[in-house]
Amino acid sequence: MKRSNTDADKSEQKQKQTKSERIDQLSAQQVNMAHELRKLVDSANAPIFGIDKDGKVNEWNFKTAEITGYSREEAFDKPLLAFIAPRFKESVQEILDKALKGIETANYELEFDTKTNGTRFLLVNASTRRDIDNHIVGAQDVTESTTKDRAVASAARELRTLVNTANAPIFGVDVNGNINEWNDKTAEITGYTRDEALLMPLTTLLEPTVTDIVDKALNGVETSNFDIEFKNRDNETRHILVNATTRRDENANIVGVLGVAQDVTEVTKHDREVAAMANELRQLVDTANAPIFGIDIEGKVNEWNNKTVEITGFSKDEAMGKDLVSTFIAAKLGNSVQRVLDDALKGIETSNYELEFRTKSKESRYLLVNATTRRNADQSIVGVVGVAQDVTDTAEHDRQVASIANELRQLVNTANAPIFGIDVEGTVNEWNNKTVEITGYSLQEAIGKPLVNTFIVKELRESVQVVMGNALKGIETSNYELEFRTKSNQIRYLLVNASTRRDADRNIIGVVGVAQDVTETAKHDREVAAMANELRQLVDTANAPIFGIDLNGLVNEWNFKTAEITGYSKDEAIGKPLVSTFIVKKLRLSVQRILDNALKGEETSNYELEFKTKSNEIRYLLVNATT
Repeated sequence: MKRSNTDADKSEQKQKQTKSERIDQLSAQQVNMAHELRKLVDSANAPIFGIDKDGKVNEWNFKTAEITGYSREEAFDKPLLAFIAPRFKESVQEILDKALKGIETANYELEFDTKTNGTRFLLVNASTRRDIDNHIVGAQDVTESTTKDRAVASAARELRTLVNTANAPIFGVDVNGNINEWNDKTAEITGYTRDEALLMPLTTLLEPTVTDIVDKALNGVETSNFDIEFKNRDNETRHILVNATTRRDENANIVGVLGVAQDVTEVTKHDREVAAMANELRQLVDTANAPIFGIDIEGKVNEWNNKTVEITGFSKDEAMGKDLVSTFIAAKLGNSVQRVLDDALKGIETSNYELEFRTKSKESRYLLVNATTRRNADQSIVGVVGVAQDVTDTAEHDRQVASIANELRQLVNTANAPIFGIDVEGTVNEWNNKTVEITGYSLQEAIGKPLVNTFIVKELRESVQVVMGNALKGIETSNYELEFRTKSNQIRYLLVNASTRRDADRNIIGVVGVAQDVTETAKHDREVAAMANELRQLVDTANAPIFGIDLNGLVNEWNFKTAEITGYSKDEAIGKPLVSTFIVKKLRLSVQRILDNALKGEETSNYELEFKTKSNEIRYLLVNATT
């Protein structure tokens, strides 16, 4: 019996020892998990911070330190509200109070004040933190427990909850590359639930490029900020920035890889849009039809577009980094240009400032410049941009215009035709030498007098007033015959074109009459008119078909004989393309060549062509094509 009791004692002792070893093993696994999750929290690519029930910081991972500029030591035991922008403190306190009562908040935007007085905006999930007995002890806080094992288990559960509900995607694989970690955010981004993803190869759900960082991590080489582009379940493109961390067991053996990511889809999209816009603006600047150049705060050239290259003769490489004023501006303007640039560097901009550029070939080019202050994203002044207009050619053009104007004035004054004009009141303001000669009234006698009442015979005044009134409304009249009364009381007959006179803004400012003195030539004109009528009648009634085209190949001559032969009346033919309308298809190319040659002055005689009549018959004509 004694021996039996001894055996029983040994057996019980062995069972206790086995149980103790299993507890120790479980404890070691929990400790390892806690360490692993602690490492995950500390190295996460998303900011993670926590407070105790008094609102004091007791969690502050590396990313939070990076974003705020405050180290963990500087932040610990400080009220979290000390780091929050004043306008957000009240609402943040409300969120934290709720979390300390078990009411959690997701995707709350708050504004952090950084150590450098900057501002960072964070989208935060505020989760309640509980101890092993489920008592609320803060928000994301690791607290003491009654025993080491319970503390480790509580921390592990808490960190597990933190991983699952983290606002950053977290996933993991075993040594075979199969998924064994897949938090809620990863499920949301990819569209695949945890149950669907677990044990699947990671490359099935993410792009094959992820294999590179997984293989490295499985060999103990960790990777930070690796950009992965993949298609989610809905075939949408997503971008994540991944930290791949080696996962180890309690014996430091590598058992897998943890990936902590940041969803940068919107940021990437925005960056690409900004880059596209920047490229477009860069192209716009480089190819602009106006010279655009710029300087930094030291006056050195840092912008020099293609048009500036063309105007100055200096390439972009030759100009960049050179002092703008001393290198490219004419010496006499150096001081004034420097003042304009200095003002722009103080935020005082200048418009339409004319400067003189010195070109590579030692010529001068005149530019009309807007000097605009250049600022960076923080609105700090970083330089000046000049957008210019090359007025060198414009100045030359202005001189040419003035020369033409003088020439035209001389032409008007010395023209062999009478030219006169009135303002909007009907008062004479133009009276050339020929008009003086015809009327007998000098320029001084005519200027300022009412044209109609002073110089037009009484019986025509009303009709002439209508013509002038129409021209003042923009309705011009050609070849209007009027009778001028001369200073010696004789009558002279003038054939007048009454043209509307406009200013540079197209406003009507008067009427100009360009006339022809037909007193002496009326008889000759009547003779010429009679001859023209006779020739017109000859063409129309000729016994041979006569037809013609304009420069565009459209019919503009079609006599009676042509109408008789083709069946098409003059009204039906005029304005129609001759070749495509009336010539048979097989001859169109050759006929077109004949006509084109004639339009160049190369005439053709006795060319046979086939006309297609209105009744679809063919008529053969032997034609002389005359220019």
